[in-house]
Amino acid sequence: MIRLRLIVSQILRLAAWVVGSAVTVVSVISIFDHLGVIPPESVFFVADFISPLWLLLLFIAASILALLGGSRLFWIPASLGMLLFFLFGDVSLAALGPILTRQDAAPKKTIRVVTLNVEYYADGVDKVMDAIDRLDVDVTLLGEHVLSPAQSELMRNRLNGRTLIAGHPNSTAILSRLPVIWWREVELPSHEASLSGGNDPDEIIKRPHRSFIHAVVRSDSQDVHVISIRFIAGRPKDHSLRENLRWGSFMFREQLKESEFFAHYVSGLKGPVIFGGDLNACPSSMTVSRIRRVATDAYLEHNFFGDMTFRTEFPTMRIDYLFCMNGVRSVAASRPRIIVSDHFPVLGSFALQSPGRSDGSLTIPAPNGGLTVKDVPQDPLLSR
Repeated sequence: MIRLRLIVSQILRLAAWVVGSAVTVVSVISIFDHLGVIPPESVFFVADFISPLWLLLLFIAASILALLGGSRLFWIPASLGMLLFFLFGDVSLAALGPILTRQDAAPKKTIRVVTLNVEYYADGVDKVMDAIDRLDVDVTLLGEHVLSPAQSELMRNRLNGRTLIAGHPNSTAILSRLPVIWWREVELPSHEASLSGGNDPDEIIKRPHRSFIHAVVRSDSQDVHVISIRFIAGRPKDHSLRENLRWGSFMFREQLKESEFFAHYVSGLKGPVIFGGDLNACPSSMTVSRIRRVATDAYLEHNFFGDMTFRTEFPTMRIDYLFCMNGVRSVAASRPRIIVSDHFPVLGSFALQSPGRSDGSLTIPAPNGGLTVKDVPQDPLLSR
């Protein structure tokens, strides 16, 4: 019996050493990628997409194995995992204590915004609209907004005085109960990927460009830029390892192009800006880091840990976000447990600190689905 225990102990120690060593190597590569040391042509260039939370859990598993194996150094893997998690993980130490801006008196007027990937209304238009009604929001940023003719009719009947702004199929959309002053559809440098089928990088570059929706809404005589954005994602054309690696590498590099383009775009806007959507990237990724350099992650302003938004059956990643910038203050943010697709919504309340003005005129084309928006004034806050 003693010999059996010794053998088991040695096996557990070996397993702890193997798991700990493997995770340490991956963590070091990920850190180098975070620091910009790894060149874009390297196969390890996308290591920053590996969630520090996942690495922490593996480090903890190595510690447990070492502890069961009787090792006195069982605490080392967990300590390394915690260090990595607090350095690069989806956490906000500022959210734990009072922040000066939060000690101000509650703003008299806030804008409630929710972002929600509706998964091409797989659960039905009525279910999505019921959820939006319950949330009682001013602006909804919709992702994977794909409507059949029958669904378009249902949507039209559920608007209840709100305005729906949508671009080409498979794009994003904005649903607003605030007056829409101006809007446009902006093309991204990437191309359309299938939402449900397989994707071949060689074929995707022949498809139309992806896009996002940018609008200006008016709240109590103040004008606010609101943008619904979704970065590229999809499935490889088959389940082979080669195609998974090929598609993953292509997709991550396309996301970097998108995030660079989008960060530059919003940085050029004047006046209050609120944007969000399904970025299809974890908070530790370079994709999201580029956005955080120019805007505030509203959820982490009010929560220590970034709660998971995908997938609803077993959430493992936060890939849906709300951001604000240019005189907009986040006063609340949450992830309501409302299930109408394979994403949870992210809800935020925002206060404006600097008023804007609108004048001039602009002829705006009607959005898809037959939902007509008449000519409305142009917002001079838009940079040209």
